[in-house]
Amino acid sequence: MKKTQTIWIYLAGIIALIGVVIHIAAVFGGASWYAYFGASRSVVQSARDGTWLAPVSALVIAGLMAICAAYAFSALGVLRRLPLLRTGLAGMAIVCLLRALVLWPLMINHPNLRNTFEIVAAIVWGIAGVGFVFGFRLAGSKP
Repeated sequence: MKKTQTIWIYLAGIIALIGVVIHIAAVFGGASWYAYFGASRSVVQSARDGTWLAPVSALVIAGLMAICAAYAFSALGVLRRLPLLRTGLAGMAIVCLLRALVLWPLMINHPNLRNTFEIVAAIVWGIAGVGFVFGFRLAGSKP
């Protein structure tokens, strides 16, 4: 695999790890962090009220992002080969690329999505999606 393709896979893993850090930090950052990162009103209110919805939601998402990072690094051989590696990477690529692409038509009827955070997030997760595609390809070429 070419060096540039490997870089894309590392980017996917690093993006996922940054997502883990952000979601864990939101638990400690409080309601303003949840609001900034676009959490629903009920999650922001949960953070204000000190109920379980906000921290549990953030930690579940952090866990899913950690799995994404692990699969990217497994494709690179940094971690041992994980079960269903190609299937996992394909699913992650699809979810990330859909996340990146769906924003643009949604912005037509939902002007609240026309903000810097949503646009940057779509681009970043699009990059991660490309990395997972390359990870899928790399995992198929290894025994």
